[in-house]
Amino acid sequence: MADAHDDDAPTPFLATEVPVAREDLGVHCDIQGIDWPAFAPTTRTSFRAQRIANYNNYRNCSADHAQIVKDLHRGYTECQFYDFQYTLTRHKYKCSEYHFQLRNLLYSTTPHTVHYAHADSVRVWSSLTRTSRQVLRREAFRVSTVCASREYVFMGAFTGECVLKVCAAADGDSNVETIRTGIATTDPFGITNHVEIGESRTGEHIALVSSNDDAVRIMRLADMKVSQTFKFPWAANVSGFFRSATSTNSIFLQQCSSVSPDKRLICVTGDNTDSVIISADTGDAAMKLTGHIDFSFSCAWSPCGRFIATGNQDLTTRVYDIRNAAKALVVLPSIMGAVRSLRFSDDGMFLAAAEPCDFVHVYDFSGGAADYLYHTRENAGPAAAAAERVPSPLGTTAFESQVVDFFGEISGISFTPDGGSILYVGVSDDMYGSILEFGRRKSPQQLFLEDVVL
Repeated sequence: MADAHDDDAPTPFLATEVPVAREDLGVHCDIQGIDWPAFAPTTRTSFRAQRIANYNNYRNCSADHAQIVKDLHRGYTECQFYDFQYTLTRHKYKCSEYHFQLRNLLYSTTPHTVHYAHADSVRVWSSLTRTSRQVLRREAFRVSTVCASREYVFMGAFTGECVLKVCAAADGDSNVETIRTGIATTDPFGITNHVEIGESRTGEHIALVSSNDDAVRIMRLADMKVSQTFKFPWAANVSGFFRSATSTNSIFLQQCSSVSPDKRLICVTGDNTDSVIISADTGDAAMKLTGHIDFSFSCAWSPCGRFIATGNQDLTTRVYDIRNAAKALVVLPSIMGAVRSLRFSDDGMFLAAAEPCDFVHVYDFSGGAADYLYHTRENAGPAAAAAERVPSPLGTTAFESQVVDFFGEISGISFTPDGGSILYVGVSDDMYGSILEFGRRKSPQQLFLEDVVL
């Protein structure tokens, strides 16, 4: 298979594509450029209700969902942490998703760029130039997952093959870009379900590869060779390192303040109702995360390393405090489908959870979003102000949320690595495929400081 780089130049939008900016929003234009009055008598509200009623969430297990209803945290969901900024809908180079259960195909690597999967390639969208360009392509490559950082772009395949693009910064040569290939597994069922790239504690650049052949592997990026393999009695769908709170570009093996300095951990979710946290040195189980009643396909560490979130086909996100992981700290419900992707903002203030389509939930994880005065229900109107506040296990406003509502399959979600100033949502819909861009609101204190500085 040959590598192709004939489409590296930025591609401006075409005449058939529809750019939508915040100032365009109104009765005849929503965030996807849809003119709902043109579909009368069908309204957006009626179509939304019909879609929710008719959606069939995929389940692997037959356990009765009623048994976890009592555990659900019904917090306030009308917050507004992020405002829509821009999208280019009906985009020729729209986001792609290849497997209905694998939705980690979008990664933001700078405050204004986001890498995403398109067909057999990875492209990068610039929110500054509003153009898309190809950065990595492998002909006849069946993409299953992607991951990106400032230094690397990584594609995993349904066949167990992996392709890495080494950007100039990683090799220290501004004129050299290298393509490396490797094999995570030759098992015929060895789909590459998920990849995280980063650094070990010794500074070695590595990838954590979760495969459908019941294994998680650590792969050295220097030579694309597997250095460690951890086997499980079930398919490993997602595994995650702890993201360092002091570095936005590197991902380190988990080292929590509540454990000894040499205790390194990895969270693994898969085709099992329970998830497990293992030692990265030995693969031995350190703790088990219980409570879900179906298979999990997403997990994310909080930047402080104290919390781990898991997303499941039982329509919930569970958050655990690893100091006492015997029971979930909170159980957060989805609206329509499984939780397929989870992301924390680098400052730990927000947790985003993506369903397979139509909905992304943005949770106030720190309980500090009340500082954003116009997020409070008092500023949202009398009805919101009168709404009952549900006590949160982390703080008064923790786990209150914003629901991002649109239409289409979701390929992935990603916060920008500057504390989450932008939230990107990949939509792979045939008609309205795009990358939705949402900007984080600023607190009055931030606006005041900006006014003083400027």
